[in-house]
Amino acid sequence: MNESLATISMETTSGTVPEEPSSCSGSLTRWLLLLWWILLPAPAVFSVESGVLFTSTDDSDSREKSAVVSLGAPHDSRSELSIQRGIAYLVKHQNGVGAFSNSYPLAVTSLGGMALLGGGVEYGIGTQGKALERAVDYLTAAVRSDGRGYLQDRGATRSRMHGHSYAITFLSQVAGQLPTPMREKRLREVIRSGVKLMLSCQTLRGGWGYEPDDPLDEASLTVCCLQALRSAKDSGITVPAESIARAVKYLKECCSEDGSFRYSLTRGTTKTSFEMTAAALSTLDAAGEFDIEERKRGMGFLRRAILAADRSKKGAFHSSRHFPFYGNFYTGQVLQQARGELWDRWTRSVWPKVIQLQKVDGSWESRFGDEYGTAMSLLILELPLGYLPLYDR
Repeated sequence: MNESLATISMETTSGTVPEEPSSCSGSLTRWLLLLWWILLPAPAVFSVESGVLFTSTDDSDSREKSAVVSLGAPHDSRSELSIQRGIAYLVKHQNGVGAFSNSYPLAVTSLGGMALLGGGVEYGIGTQGKALERAVDYLTAAVRSDGRGYLQDRGATRSRMHGHSYAITFLSQVAGQLPTPMREKRLREVIRSGVKLMLSCQTLRGGWGYEPDDPLDEASLTVCCLQALRSAKDSGITVPAESIARAVKYLKECCSEDGSFRYSLTRGTTKTSFEMTAAALSTLDAAGEFDIEERKRGMGFLRRAILAADRSKKGAFHSSRHFPFYGNFYTGQVLQQARGELWDRWTRSVWPKVIQLQKVDGSWESRFGDEYGTAMSLLILELPLGYLPLYDR
């Protein structure tokens, strides 16, 4: 496994999801509810040390419950405020060229852009919308791509094929929102050439490697590329069914007897993990493979791990022991497909933990940079909002 972005990719996911919500009216409604909550007489404030809400009265438990406005389980006024603080942090830390981070800028800018979209930010509208616009401009700049359509960043922390696939996923999510035909045309040219690059470098086994010419595949990369192809296809780009089928076959072959998924079929490792299992299952769901045996075994493994962690003192967030942001990002995508008891139990445990981990400045700490941790945490909290086509059920 490549020790640069291969590692970052592995840290990196009841009520109903709104059907095709209007981002303008939805955002306005949420802001009005949030404003009403803030103006409540109960003196709810933030802990300076943890950033967690508490009240200053003796009867703090009942007061806090009365101050929380439900916006559709598991989303409430606390998670709404947490999302807005996180988005503000990303916007504040966007650099002059439009990237949200100087570490793995291609991947983190793509994830940050999806986090803005997932919070209801509209392209080009207001400060946050302008930040979204600059992120798109950064990723579609001619200097970002080589002659084959390979999107790259430069420097010591290169995103490689992980960054490329995240960028195609994000740009496909924003397709159709750009205000001018020229910008929309450029966006689609980047997506189309990026898809062509991915199709050309799929390995013999059906996966993808760390670089376009890498013959050794890796499952987390295969997940990223398959989700990017699905997003591009949904935005109107032609993607051959055969390529999708080969990638699905690759992931199915990664499934072990106990339901966990391994990292690679060709790199000489049989190692499996919760994180890789959640990522593989979410991608199989995106491909419409709901009834296959491998998914059933994988869901059994996921359920056992979540319930065991939830019964422990650490809670379900730590089902993903090695890379919690990555693992929970994909776990949420899997569980929201069916909702039900496991989704309810997972969200009741994970939502408070994610909010508790938010720092005073609105960020989440990560070994890969706080911008990365913030983008991934936002994408987890935004799951119920339904703004991202990626989260369609």
